[in-house]
Amino acid sequence: MIIGIEANHANKEQRTGVENYCWQMINNLKKQIPSDVRVILYSQKPLLPGLTEDMPKNWELKILKWPFAKLWSQTRLSLEMILNPPDIFFAPGQLIPFGCPKNTVVTVHDSAFMFFPEAYSFLGKIYLKWMNKRIAKVAKKILTPSQFSKNEFIKLYKFSPENIIVTPLGYDKNVYFSAKESFLSDLSFLPINKNFIFYVGRLEEKKNVISLLRAFEKIKENNDIALVLAGKPGYGFEKIEKAVNKSGYKKDIILTGWLSDKQIAACFRKCLLFVFPSFYEGFGIPLIEAMACGCPVLAAKGNSLEEVGGENYIYFDPKNWLDLAEKMGKLLKDDIILNEFRQFGLKRADNFSWQKTANITANELIKLQN
Repeated sequence: MIIGIEANHANKEQRTGVENYCWQMINNLKKQIPSDVRVILYSQKPLLPGLTEDMPKNWELKILKWPFAKLWSQTRLSLEMILNPPDIFFAPGQLIPFGCPKNTVVTVHDSAFMFFPEAYSFLGKIYLKWMNKRIAKVAKKILTPSQFSKNEFIKLYKFSPENIIVTPLGYDKNVYFSAKESFLSDLSFLPINKNFIFYVGRLEEKKNVISLLRAFEKIKENNDIALVLAGKPGYGFEKIEKAVNKSGYKKDIILTGWLSDKQIAACFRKCLLFVFPSFYEGFGIPLIEAMACGCPVLAAKGNSLEEVGGENYIYFDPKNWLDLAEKMGKLLKDDIILNEFRQFGLKRADNFSWQKTANITANELIKLQN
């Protein structure tokens, strides 16, 4: 039996959420897929060193060259699927080529573009709608990271619920853990020397960063703190940048750009509070990364974040920035609750691991051989 895996999403130095998931799945599936199963990784370019480490003998890389930056999946990978289809094809990046074999498994991370269309470009919405319809038509099984995302997909498409498998995501335990040693918490890359509130994720409309900025300005009146916003610019970043530049507290609002995992972990360990204000998340990996570092968390309600964080946290209405400001202000004044949040988070994080995610994924792939 041959399992083919699209590896192009994972093959990036600066990975965001979906790309990080693809990276982790490939590396953790190496330990889960039996040695008598041949595995082919498909990529446009040679793999980064972190993906080639500990490559099992039954695994191989097939580089499918394509001269352009776009459309590799719908052209070169599609041709490969038509000419040399594997028995089972796994698409971890919510994107499938033409000519997929009948046993195709796809990870659907979320359907945010259907519920928050204003947070996407016109062409982006058209492409994502078309792709999800194809996935619903072609996939034998769908993996999704939360019950929330599963329910959303069922609402939108006629797809058998028993063939949508919830596979909760994990975190890198080699990086995100609660140790407080100074060498693990070096913040020399941040131009501040005061306590701060932390956010990490794309700086885009869907993530509701504007509400966080407004809430920060409100509590800043009575708190000598900073706000650190980490992540790459996304759709609608111009509005965020404009709001920062207009703020009377601009000097205490730090936009770091992309940070490495170690830098993010250091921020989690040193910040007063991690705030995740997103309107819509299919899972929300930063939530468990923060919890694993012993970082107090304040997250938006109404999506998967409550499912991931559990019942022991306080959640806020993402459409009401005053609710966020009120809860931020109360938490910053209550060391007892903040410490309780730290303890809740450490216990909660133990429920998640990439090994568990890969184990469920491998089992679903192998089942298709029968």
